[in-house]
Amino acid sequence: MNILFVDSKSSENYDFKYMQSHSLGGTESTVLRVARELAQEHTIYISQINRTERYEESGITYIHNSEGLDQREIVPDIVIILRKYRLLREYSQAYPQAKMFVWVHNFQNHDILGRRHWIAKTNAQVICVSQCHQNHINRILNGGLSWLFRLLTLQFKKIPLTHIYNPIDNSFRRTEGRYDANKLFFFSTPNKGLKEVLNHFKALLKIAPDYRLYIAGSTEEQLKDYDLDREILLSKSVKLLGRLPKGEIIDHLRNSFCVFYPQHVHPETFGLIYIEANCVGTPVLAHSFGSTNEVIGNREQLIDATMSSAVVEKMLKWQQQGRPYVSCQKKFQLPNVIQKWKDTLGLD
Repeated sequence: MNILFVDSKSSENYDFKYMQSHSLGGTESTVLRVARELAQEHTIYISQINRTERYEESGITYIHNSEGLDQREIVPDIVIILRKYRLLREYSQAYPQAKMFVWVHNFQNHDILGRRHWIAKTNAQVICVSQCHQNHINRILNGGLSWLFRLLTLQFKKIPLTHIYNPIDNSFRRTEGRYDANKLFFFSTPNKGLKEVLNHFKALLKIAPDYRLYIAGSTEEQLKDYDLDREILLSKSVKLLGRLPKGEIIDHLRNSFCVFYPQHVHPETFGLIYIEANCVGTPVLAHSFGSTNEVIGNREQLIDATMSSAVVEKMLKWQQQGRPYVSCQKKFQLPNVIQKWKDTLGLD
């Protein structure tokens, strides 16, 4: 089969060579891993908005989006569009015989109902990243309000949805090395509750002043754009690491006591950071919402992040009794994820 992945959002010309020396988002790294596995048996293209020249690597051909819409050399049998429903119209017109999929990664709003008729017209299937995520999108696309848009567009059929977990890189595996009992690690983007995390950390320091919080993913300059507690952020208890490549992220995960992520403002559709941490044997302190209940194996990691007292109590418990045992669940491992992709795309 000829398969075209369409990324019309990321400005990075990401590929595996690029990923070796750059910090890369979970969505982009997942696209690469899935594409590489499928390329073992199929012809794979990834189109990107800033790719100026063709590049081949790991069986994948990287092209510009415009070339992806004018693929005369090898016409795609399957088109997988990342995030953007509106692109279904032009890709279905360019390749009317191709099977259409939209792979979404965030919790979307009811404005996607304005694109519902194109999903129906093109017989596209929506791929989500967790059951929680699928339930959310299904309530919008096939819920009560959708009937207004079905009547307006005369497209009455139900939109098919499924979910496929993101595969976990094999590099995230448990080792028996020692960890620093006072080191806490945050490696998400600052908009995902860093303000709240810092507030809880400040409360924790009043009881246990030896803890240190290491923050990866943003520089001090970038963090100025966010309403954060500058006093604690620039204190000796916080270490700003900037953007790190994957290998350094793994090293920090392995020698940290836990991933400190007690925030309740930004639910995760999948929660890659939870799973990557657990796969190296490091627990995560996380609020119970979004996909958390679905993807976290040991529920001892869950707390009520609306209260600093609950955060402090749990940290002191782990400090005194030992942190919980965590591991990598099979459903997130590459072979199981790729089999779900093959089943969904009809490749078997």
